[in-house]
Amino acid sequence: LMLNVGTALPALRITVEVFSWTDSEAVTKVIPFCGALIHLAVATNRAELRQFVGNDLFSSIIQGLSVELNAVVSAELIGLCREIYLYLSDKDPAPKQVFFLRS
Repeated sequence: LMLNVGTALPALRITVEVFSWTDSEAVTKVIPFCGALIHLAVATNRAELRQFVGNDLFSSIIQGLSVELNAVVSAELIGLCREIYLYLSDKDPAPKQVFFLRS
């Protein structure tokens, strides 16, 4: 994923957009991928990926919590938010900024 930016960028954009869809099945299917992205952002030293996860993905997941059809997976979405905030807020200011802007 990180070696081919041309392929990675569209995949990352779609991932962010999925949380605004009224398709809970798509959201359910993208959750493991998001979890892997979070762990990849933590494990690697890629500032671009940390920024994407801490800002774009975090904002998108929070927005996804307001979609009524996502209520079925709200615990998983909250878990992803928790992981992003706990693992990345000390390495990148984006999660704290997103959190405080949404509060």
